[in-house]
Amino acid sequence: MSSQQKLFTLDFVCICLLIFLAYCNITVFYNLYVYLQQIGVAADWRGFLIGASSLATIAFFLFASPYLTVGNAIPCAAVGAVLLLGCGFAYLHATGVAGLLAVRLVNGAAVYLLSAACMTLMVARIPAERSGQAFSLYSVALLLPYSLVPALCDVVVPHLPSAAHGYRDMSLLLVPGLAMIWVIGRRRKAAHEEAVKPKPMSLGDMYRNVAVPSVALVLALNAVYIVAFSSLFFMAEGLFLSRGFHDVGHYFTIQMLCMIAIRLCGNRLFDRVRKVRLIRFSFLLSAASFFLAARSYSLAGLYASSLLMGIGMGVSSPALYGLMFNISEPRFKTVNSNLMMLSLQLGNFLGPFLGAAAMHRLGYAGMLDVDAVWCLCGVALCYVLTSRKVDGRGLAAQA
Repeated sequence: MSSQQKLFTLDFVCICLLIFLAYCNITVFYNLYVYLQQIGVAADWRGFLIGASSLATIAFFLFASPYLTVGNAIPCAAVGAVLLLGCGFAYLHATGVAGLLAVRLVNGAAVYLLSAACMTLMVARIPAERSGQAFSLYSVALLLPYSLVPALCDVVVPHLPSAAHGYRDMSLLLVPGLAMIWVIGRRRKAAHEEAVKPKPMSLGDMYRNVAVPSVALVLALNAVYIVAFSSLFFMAEGLFLSRGFHDVGHYFTIQMLCMIAIRLCGNRLFDRVRKVRLIRFSFLLSAASFFLAARSYSLAGLYASSLLMGIGMGVSSPALYGLMFNISEPRFKTVNSNLMMLSLQLGNFLGPFLGAAAMHRLGYAGMLDVDAVWCLCGVALCYVLTSRKVDGRGLAAQA
């Protein structure tokens, strides 16, 4: 097998570890609302401060994505890692609204630099015939922190002076991350890959590309799925407490272990089975999970819904990212993969907001029913994606 066909190389492993570390420094803020309450931040500011990081990340994805290339990805990743490290320490000193807002905005910019650089480096090197497998493994690294970090912090943070010390300690993981960035850079130089200069791209080029119906619909599908998941992620503790349980960490552990098992044991499946069919299946299974959770008042029922959700999540992201990679024109493969990260950030921003609104109006069961219906809307979008009016790139063959 030629070097161009190899997937499991040292730089691929380092890229996956880097995105894992980046998302550890996103999910560590799952308790930020409570921390802001503890240090006396007014209730009207708490939600905005939490969302400010995602807003900064979204802004950078919208306006900087065309200019992040393979050639400048290494320095961008290094700057992002250094900024995240600095932000981790800054939370110890920023206690007022202005200081916290500045730290959150820089945090969001750093997340963009590191995560977009990782995606750019990965897309530049994965073989097209193994895109599903590559995104399967990459998404394991990206989503694993959602399971591990809250459980770890629940054990460690009570023994720290404050949650801010946990934010600082998590950021220290980026020190070995900087060493990984150096390794990737050295390997690229050794392979003379920096000599490849892509054709310059403008914001207009990117937005015209996004206007292609199939590209826009895949981005929308990714956002729809993440909205449903993140609304549950940020409201799950309240859901469990409302039903007399305290083991919400076990719910996400079951879910993530199932997801990882699907992706590790069946990762070549994502290159052999039609991707739109896998996406429809994941939305249907996730809808069933939400319907079951809405009607489960026992741990057994809730854990069964977690199992279904884990299978759905195990299938969804690799199929979505692999589909975007396959339908994108060569020039836009990298930028479209980064726009998938943008849609993920949009989902993470909208999910808690919409989930909280649904919960306040309809209760936790009603919120879960709304999430289920939201997933069924994703199924409908899959059929729109492969309809004759949209399908100009052979998507029907993947349905």
